[in-house]
Amino acid sequence: MKWLWKLLRQPSAGTLPSGPFSWVEGEPTARERTLSSGSPSPQERGPGGEVHPLGWLLLLFLLAARPAQAQAQQLLNYPYTDSLTQALLAQQRYRALDSVGRAALALGADYPALRRRLGAGALATDHPAAALRYYGPALRQNPLDDDARAGLASAYLALNQPGAAALLAGGLAPETRRALGLPQAQALAQVEVESSVQATTEPRRGTGFYQRLGASSRLGPRLSLLQSLSYYGQVVELPAFRGPGTVENQRISQGQYQALLTGQLAPRWQAKIGYDYLTRYLGSNHLGYLALAYARPAWVAQAGLYAGTVTDTARTQADVRLTVYPLGNLRLYGFGRGSVVHSAGRGYPNGLLGVGGRLRPWLWAEAWGSAGTVPVLAEADGTYIYNLLDPLGRRAAASLLILPARRVRLRLVYSAEQRRITFINQVYTLHSYSASLAWNW
Repeated sequence: MKWLWKLLRQPSAGTLPSGPFSWVEGEPTARERTLSSGSPSPQERGPGGEVHPLGWLLLLFLLAARPAQAQAQQLLNYPYTDSLTQALLAQQRYRALDSVGRAALALGADYPALRRRLGAGALATDHPAAALRYYGPALRQNPLDDDARAGLASAYLALNQPGAAALLAGGLAPETRRALGLPQAQALAQVEVESSVQATTEPRRGTGFYQRLGASSRLGPRLSLLQSLSYYGQVVELPAFRGPGTVENQRISQGQYQALLTGQLAPRWQAKIGYDYLTRYLGSNHLGYLALAYARPAWVAQAGLYAGTVTDTARTQADVRLTVYPLGNLRLYGFGRGSVVHSAGRGYPNGLLGVGGRLRPWLWAEAWGSAGTVPVLAEADGTYIYNLLDPLGRRAAASLLILPARRVRLRLVYSAEQRRITFINQVYTLHSYSASLAWNW
């Protein structure tokens, strides 16, 4: 502390040291003699008997920093840190647990149990993205830690990534998988029924009706299969062949069978292979689908390609999709899609942007819009193929997802779509009201 007392005894600006306070080699000065006793004499306090202000500030800083330094050193003590974090987790003091744990990691006190507790605290406070960053290294350091494996699967489920969760849960005990809702294999994992009504004030277009029945199966920890059947029907006014200017009402329809196989290559990588068979009043059509997705704690990206024959015309569609979680959970998320449809030697771009979030534990909301005129458009991995008579233009939509029970999911959707009657170049708005009910086993 001698250097500190040297600073303390320096006079204020404009005053020169003199007499016994000047530093002279050889004999110890009065200040140096008093330093050996541990406290300054009245003469050592400087002119006016006062200590230099900068010295006081430095002294207070050092005195305040000493306890923090001591606590930091304690975090390097494994028994202390382990006992403290275990107690904070048991007492559900998650904010304190996060502060202590991150400080310990910054100092180099890194071990699987510490990261596992930090992951549990992040999950309990609805931060699944942070939980992934803690549970992942904990499981890599100790692959036999079933608690870390179950926690990592729970974090993926909280971010709506059941494929990665099912892959990780493959090594867990059956009762743990059942508690997570991730069975090893299940012939019927989900059934969904959807119905919608499409109405417009355009007199040349009647009301359309759409129904879909879907079923999902889990083939193992890596594979899942979705199959669905759908039908769309509508009465429209079309030019008649009897003569110029004559029209007649015709009923158009489209049936669709979809099969989508999803394979979880790794917790971050997912591949999808799909096939759609379309029956339309003009003939039968086929469409294949291939996609690859990559997931990170804060975002998920996917690239896909459709290719086949739709309405007796060869068509391809390239997709890029991105979902982001700015808060590290599903309380708020954004999503977008960019597509280019190639048909009859032309390219038709179409883009979609949307936002969603959790309003209540049982209530979710989304809103989105799209732009770009396309003759046909496949969405949701081929579940929906817009192949109506009139090309699709701009669109705006909103939806509510309601969870009335643990295994039941109800979705309500409203959309307004801009359509164009090609042969008279007439634009109109199509209003769609749909509801779907899903049951999970």
